[in-house]
This record gives sequence, structure tokens and C-alpha cells, in this order.
Amino acid sequence: MLSSLIQPSNPPNPSAEDVFSSALRMISPEDVSVLHGDPGSFVTYSSTRFGSLELKLAEPQTEGERKLFAQYLWNAGVLMAELIGNSDGGGDKSQRPKRWAVKGKRVLELGAGTGLAGIVGVLAGAEQVVISDYPAAEVLTTIETNIQRNVPSQLIARVAAQGHEWGVLIDEFSRAYVRRFKIIMSSDCLWMSGQHQALAASMLHFLSLDAEARVWLIAGFHTGRANVASFFETGKEAGLEVDVAWERDVDGNEREWTGEQRVGNDDIVERKKWLLVAILRRAHHSPAPNPYSQ
Repeated sequence: MLSSLIQPSNPPNPSAEDVFSSALRMISPEDVSVLHGDPGSFVTYSSTRFGSLELKLAEPQTEGERKLFAQYLWNAGVLMAELIGNSDGGGDKSQRPKRWAVKGKRVLELGAGTGLAGIVGVLAGAEQVVISDYPAAEVLTTIETNIQRNVPSQLIARVAAQGHEWGVLIDEFSRAYVRRFKIIMSSDCLWMSGQHQALAASMLHFLSLDAEARVWLIAGFHTGRANVASFFETGKEAGLEVDVAWERDVDGNEREWTGEQRVGNDDIVERKKWLLVAILRRAHHSPAPNPYSQ
């Protein structure tokens, strides 16, 4: 189970708010938690390949920062780290790959939160990793702290924390890195349907024109299947195609991706066990001119 890979550190004197928040995560004996840790605390992710990685969780200072939900480690991010960390560099050519290779590639993580997947990407041999999230000081400082804690000095030059607001593509970072990344990773970023168009725009803006360039996408169903499914319509309109998509639960069981259609018992307890895993690519059409080539 994914949750067995995470060891949260509980506050020494939890407040009533902390206790209430923890209680909301598990509503029955069969329930699983989709998030881990508490704002401002530390959690430890146990990687078979890289050992224990200690991650600080952001402590939001404003209501706007709290609404980003970057102050938790989510199951989708844990699964992304597992798929990357399990690769020996050669990748996995099966229909539902269980090892995602980043060795020698340029990688961008969007909506990174703790930055776990990006950090594992650096450790797994990526040439360059940019770990990005909304340009809020607390979020970016937390990512930078996690980089410094977990990336050895000889690899630190390969990774950077970067503020990026999805769909805002005229800033210095966006201009410098247009179509520069062979891999784009996104974990649990589909819960805000109003941001789908902006997220797809950022993916296509930064994704390399290389025929092997891909978007790796993992998202939980805890906010409803409709939120997840609607991104694929938006992505298709923007120019993203699905290579492969399937569903995987926290125990590693897999099944077909059925879109918005319900599968069996689809109550909230059951939905929280499952995640969408998808690999996307550019649609087969002539790319638009580089807006910054002039």
C-alpha cells in the first residue's frame, strides 16, 4: 500500500484543528488516506532504491496559499516517485509501464507540492529537473528546503525550484524554457477543472517537440471522476493525445480507465483507493511556430 511508504511526524502537542483534520481523512476501517502529513511538519518517504527521503511540508500563511493544498504529500505524488525510482534507466516498454525512465532527460514537474517526484528524478539520473509550483514564497521555500535535504551536493546543480503559474507563459522562465523538456510530470493537479485549460497550455508550451517527449500524469479520484475525465477533453482540444491510460489502486491492482463512467462501488471510500495513471503526447499535427524564435 502506498501509505506504508510514508511515515508522518505528528506534532508533539496536536491542536484541536489537527485532530479534526486527521479524523476527516479516514471515515471507515476500509478507508485509505489520500494525503499525508500536517502543515509545517515532516514526513519520510521510504524508497527501495534511494533510502529514506525526509520532506518538509509547507505551512501556508494566507488563505490563498492554503487553497493550493501544497501543504500535504498526496498519494499521486508517492506513486509518481515509485514509478520513477523503480527504473534502472532503461524504462519499461510494456503497455502499462511500471518503470518510468528519466536518466539523461530534461524533466519539469508541474504543481510539485513537496517536490518528491522531481527529487527522485534527480536521484534517478535526470540531466536536469525543474521542480515548479505556484509562485508563493512559502511553497517555493519548502521545495528548496527539500532539495537541499535530499539531493547530494554532486547533483545539486541539476535541480532547481521555480515558481510557475499555469498558463502564464510570457515571464522570463517560460520564454527561456519553451519546448525544452522531454518529460513533464504532474501529480494530483486535476481537481480544479477551471484550471485545466491553463495546465494543458503549460504542458504544451514546455514539452519538447521530440517524438519521444511525454507528459506523465497521475491523479486521484477523491474529488470525483468527472474532474479527472474533463481534463482529457480539454487536453485534446489543446493538442494533447493519450498514449495509454489506466487505473491503479493503492495496493497495485490495475483496471481499465473508464473515463467518467462509474466502476462498481463508486462511493467516496472506494474512489479514494484508486488513481488514474496516464501518458500523454503531442497530437499528430504540425507544431505551431516558436513564439520566441524571432
